[in-house]
Amino acid sequence: MSTEPSGFTPDTPLHITPLSEYRILTIRGADAQTFLQGQFTQDVQAATTDSARLSAYCTAKGRMLASFIFWQQAQPQAPQDIVYQLMIRSDIAESFARRLRMFVLRAKVTIEETALTPYAYWAGENTILDTPLARPEPWQIIATESMLQFGLPATGGLQRGILIAEKGIASVQAQTGLPAQWAVLDILAGLPWVEKASQEMFIPQDLNLDAIGAISFTKGCYPGQEVVARSHYRGKLKRRMLNGICHNPPAAAVAPGTDITDSTNTKEPSGQIVNAATLADTLYLLFEVRLEAAEHNQLVLGDENGPAITQLTIPYPLDKPALA
Repeated sequence: MSTEPSGFTPDTPLHITPLSEYRILTIRGADAQTFLQGQFTQDVQAATTDSARLSAYCTAKGRMLASFIFWQQAQPQAPQDIVYQLMIRSDIAESFARRLRMFVLRAKVTIEETALTPYAYWAGENTILDTPLARPEPWQIIATESMLQFGLPATGGLQRGILIAEKGIASVQAQTGLPAQWAVLDILAGLPWVEKASQEMFIPQDLNLDAIGAISFTKGCYPGQEVVARSHYRGKLKRRMLNGICHNPPAAAVAPGTDITDSTNTKEPSGQIVNAATLADTLYLLFEVRLEAAEHNQLVLGDENGPAITQLTIPYPLDKPALA
């Protein structure tokens, strides 16, 4: 079956929607890069003014407290200043910033919340050429005096990404999209977001962060690094994140952490929901699961009486990456 919902094709017009469930933080200071290098799973030096990066922040036990996208902000008037911006779920932004501040100590670093609203955009490959937007590759940043734009992975012949502008994006003419549509595109692309309900539930490999380049195994220590490294080196991974749909979803919203059950073995849950979004009466899911259970291809949402999950295709290899 097709992995794409109707309305997402190479001929889709440009759509833009504000992402009120996400927040932009600013981290600045002479020691910002060194400080963040000791906190994030990603190699902070890889996040530049030209390239955004996905990363995670973990507890000492390797459990994820946050996932986010971050990049270095250009400072043409003060090139010696080091400033990073970070896009994170709103429901965990405050606790994330507060925890980071606990470890600043004497480092020259400040962590600030901003009033900026990120906007999501998407358009078909055949129509993006007729819009005022640039066409960055996934994670590539293109910045002008008025707006920062970076691309994200997409499927189904789409191009998509994020727009950030201090004065808004009213000058960009586009159809109004829905946050749920954007969430579905993240699910189809296999791009997970840690939400408040799922904090400390998963290690980064559970959510495929090693497979999509959000973990550096060579950069040195950070909270949870020993656990994350041990998971990489100890053998074949038994749990991964997959995506799927339910055609008859429950009426109530499906929260992160909701159980996934293998109907061939109902003694205990086989996984948990990571992110969920409903579009046109179809529930789209990112879920972490035991691969052995997924191979039975009889997963259901909730307990054994829940609706069946039709597995889709994660659009990247799930093999452990080779080390540089």
